[in-house]
Amino acid sequence: MIESQFILIQQILAVVTLILGGALIIFVYDAYKVIRQPTLLYFTLGLFTLVIGIVLPDLVQLFGPELSVIYWGEVASRIIEIIGIGVMNFAVLRG
Repeated sequence: MIESQFILIQQILAVVTLILGGALIIFVYDAYKVIRQPTLLYFTLGLFTLVIGIVLPDLVQLFGPELSVIYWGEVASRIIEIIGIGVMNFAVLRG
């Protein structure tokens, strides 16, 4: 019972993260359309990748509650987050 409530709270927070991350991505992309600075486009791509990486473990939990699936979801999440941060670093250093 308590575990299912914990999972529900995690999923709600994942949806909130997706909404807020999506809003931020839209704002940065709108800034790109005005300024036409390629750095903002790379930054948007990195931010999108980072947000997906953040919510990936919660999405994996929905589809596969087995421990090994959850473990590999966490590992994949970290790798995707590292890629997203790397792309954002590249954008900032390039700009």
